[in-house]
Amino acid sequence: MQKLRPLRLRRSGKNTFKKLLPFLVSAGVLILLALFIITRSGASSYVNSIISGISLRSSDNRVNILLLGIAGGTHDGTNLTDTIMIASYDLTTKDMVLFSVPRDLWLPSLKNKANAAYEIGLLQGNGLGLAKTVIGNILGLPIHYGLRVDFRGFVAVIDAINGIEIEVEKPFDDYLYPIQGKENDLCGNTEKEMDFNEEDAKKLNIDPGRKKVLITAEGQIATDSAEENKGIKYFSCRYEHIGFEKGKMQMSGAVALAFVRSRHGTNGEGSDFARSKRQQKVIEGVRNKLLSLQTLANPQKVTELINILGKSIDTDISIKEMIEFYKLSKQLDKLKNFVLDDSLLIHPPSSDYGGAYVLVSQDDDFSIVQEYVRKVLTGEITEYEATASARTR
Repeated sequence: MQKLRPLRLRRSGKNTFKKLLPFLVSAGVLILLALFIITRSGASSYVNSIISGISLRSSDNRVNILLLGIAGGTHDGTNLTDTIMIASYDLTTKDMVLFSVPRDLWLPSLKNKANAAYEIGLLQGNGLGLAKTVIGNILGLPIHYGLRVDFRGFVAVIDAINGIEIEVEKPFDDYLYPIQGKENDLCGNTEKEMDFNEEDAKKLNIDPGRKKVLITAEGQIATDSAEENKGIKYFSCRYEHIGFEKGKMQMSGAVALAFVRSRHGTNGEGSDFARSKRQQKVIEGVRNKLLSLQTLANPQKVTELINILGKSIDTDISIKEMIEFYKLSKQLDKLKNFVLDDSLLIHPPSSDYGGAYVLVSQDDDFSIVQEYVRKVLTGEITEYEATASARTR
């Protein structure tokens, strides 16, 4: 297996706009994981008339946006959100705080993980609405807007801006990176219907009774409910080996996607917390590239981004509000990143949750999480202090 290598970037054109092309670059930038950009072309007179009277929804002088990333496609779990972030923009200081919420966080209100909130909401007719409510309740914040983007859009947008530069802080390998399109591949196993008593069912993390299971060529029972570390044994055809080396790296869309999606990395990079930090790095990389002179001054790139994002997003942000977000993005002073990590959350026995890996709050009502968020927003906890705390654990 070859390591993922830096890619050469093509030079973008130096054309300038001939007319105003208003578009949203929500200060941390979008794409799968974050703030986002959308643009609409139109007459300057129309744009000027609606900019003057627009005001975004806010609370305590903050605009809070839920950012979700999904895999997309047609496989099972296509609407489960691999990325969950909340961007909070201070209208006074022009600073933005980005909170990352682990996808495996258990939500008692839904009796499910946080990554299922959007999917459950879709079944009820409002994916963003439910996700905004339940995630907002966790952090103790009113969520004013929501954005969901799928990975296809993530890859296409990064490729459209000729890649991004990321500093890989820790080298790692992942031997269980999922191959797109092979999520349900049987890998040579055959299906068989069998009866399971309570004892045998518990060993396989399945419900007792008559079930259809997969049988390996050696006669072993291979089920999708088996522990994750058995995946490579029973379903090796679904995975590939990827690796990242330490240092600065130019990433294409596909490489950046692997960087943020990897969940089984070595060298301490296999946790949701490490993954969230990598996602925030990519957000900043995308934001920096999108706000660069070359990108903003290239009408062809802007048009390409419009077409890509139009096919890949779900949002409740109106066109008028998008223009207001664009204005805010130009004023953004600082972007601070925080992760809800194991200083706030604990990992209970998997047997208590049907064999699933979950994270739960240290209390019953997320008050510890909400107090942490409050202190971050009021400046009582700084980005450096949060990072230092993580280093000393």
